[in-house]
Parts: sequence; C-alpha cells; structure tokens
Amino acid sequence: MTKIKSYPIDSSISGSDKWIGSDSGSFNATKNFTVSGLSSYYNSVGAVNMANSLLFKYDTVDLGDSRSIGSFSFASEVGATVSFSSITDLIFHKNTYNGKYSVDLMTSYEDSIVLIQKTDSPNIFAYYRVQSYDQNLIETDFYDVSLLYINGNGSIEEDELYFVSMIQFDSIEGTDKHYTHNQAAASNVWTVEHNLNKYPSVTVTLSTGQVGYGDITYIDENNLTITFSGANSGKAYMN
Repeated sequence: MTKIKSYPIDSSISGSDKWIGSDSGSFNATKNFTVSGLSSYYNSVGAVNMANSLLFKYDTVDLGDSRSIGSFSFASEVGATVSFSSITDLIFHKNTYNGKYSVDLMTSYEDSIVLIQKTDSPNIFAYYRVQSYDQNLIETDFYDVSLLYINGNGSIEEDELYFVSMIQFDSIEGTDKHYTHNQAAASNVWTVEHNLNKYPSVTVTLSTGQVGYGDITYIDENNLTITFSGANSGKAYMN
C-alpha cells in the first residue's frame, strides 16, 4: 500500500472533497465523508464555538404551526426569504439551535448593537440595535425582540442557520450614543431617524469625500432633516 505521506497535498479545498472514515451509526462501516458534510454538522450542533455568538435557525410559522426550539421567527408569517433591511421585530426561542439557554445573555443585548450573520455565508449579514427583549406573554418559551436596522447585506432564508453576536455593548448609563446615516440615493433632503433621544450634533461627508454643508432641521429628539442646495449622497454622523 502506498504510504499516506507520499500523496500530494491538496492546497485547494472544496466542499466536494472526500476522505475515508468509519460510520459509527452503521456498525463502523467504511464510508466517504465530504468537507461540506462536516461543515453542515459543525453548524448544526455548534461544535465550533464563536465568542458570544448564539446559533439560531430561521423558522417560518404558518397559522396554527408551533414555533421550533432554537429558532427565530416572525409574529405572523412573512415569507421564506426576507430582506434584513425590512426586519423590525423577531421572536427568539429561549434556547439556541444547539440547545443552550440564552436568555441571560440575550437580555444583556438590550440597547446594544448585534450582528446577525448566516453561518456558511459571511457576506450575508446585518447590524441592528436591540431596542427591547421581552418574554412573550402567550408563548413563554419565546422572547419578543424589537430591532432597529443599521446596515447589512442580503436576506434571511427559511431553515438556514444564523449566528447572533454582540458587536457593541452600549447600555451603560451615561454613555454618549451616536448614529451613522447612510444616504445611498442622491437627494437634496436627507430624512434621518436616529433614535438617540436627543438633539445631536451632525457632521456630513459626501460621497465625493468632501465635507457637506446643509441646513439641519430638528423635528424631535429622534428625527431630523438635512437640506442641501442640490442632490447629494454620502453619510451623516450624529453624536
């Protein structure tokens, strides 16, 4: 038999690559195993730990259905694929997908920024500020979570797995809060909902890289508009 060390090293790993092993569920029968199969196993059981990341499955719940353990879902059915940017409220089970009780940690997420990210696609993600985390009065194993979308890319998909991770802890009383408004479409009036509960200072950077100058109108402590002489795109920073 050829010695293992004599085989060349595969420097380009793909999900369909295989190796031989024993299947304990089939009386240790010799079988092929794939990289993608092992990856799916790790994701499903949470075998690889990520700091402060909680694993949940997106569950679609039709009228009369029960919510799944270890899932997040909408109060009423929205769809199999839902854009991150349209999400404002979700319902989370008290346990993660791999059976870990998560209420104490999730409670600490209030007023903080979290990242929801697809386990096998890092470019599918969204940042949210957690505005509230409260036990559902009817389904007491579940918790109602109110979210403020900040930024992201893509959508959640039915029966797919997602990590929920704290990115910025911001619930310490007295901490000065800030918000960044991203104006992708050029407009002469930017409407900003910052939810900072104050009248913040505003700095504008245009997509050209220049500092922008516009008239700031404070509607209330959580909303303002920025009016320019012409249409502009860019970012507004509120502190």
